[in-house]
Amino acid sequence: MSDEPTTDEPFVRPYVITAGRTIGASGEIPIETMVIARKDPEDVGADHAAVVELCATRLSIAEIAAHRSIPVGVARVLVADLTASGHLEMYETAASADAVVVRRLLHGIRAL
Repeated sequence: MSDEPTTDEPFVRPYVITAGRTIGASGEIPIETMVIARKDPEDVGADHAAVVELCATRLSIAEIAAHRSIPVGVARVLVADLTASGHLEMYETAASADAVVVRRLLHGIRAL
């Protein structure tokens, strides 16, 4: 078994996408936070533009990571940057300590 990517897209290490950052411009955001696009992605890089286009409908950070096949940490950084630039708008959910939210989130992640 090889470590080669299985898609036709070139493989880029996650730290290259985020410029080595683990926290984006808007700070650390929970993975269940919902986001939606507010501006066209014409003035951002390819990775950021792909997230904006994906968020034409409301998605969570976890869903963005799954759809883009990127680590959740990378999705957090991209979304934080795009929120700070006004391309995305965040909708906070119930506190992550809420057991119902945590169970739903775990169920959704396992379903991916």
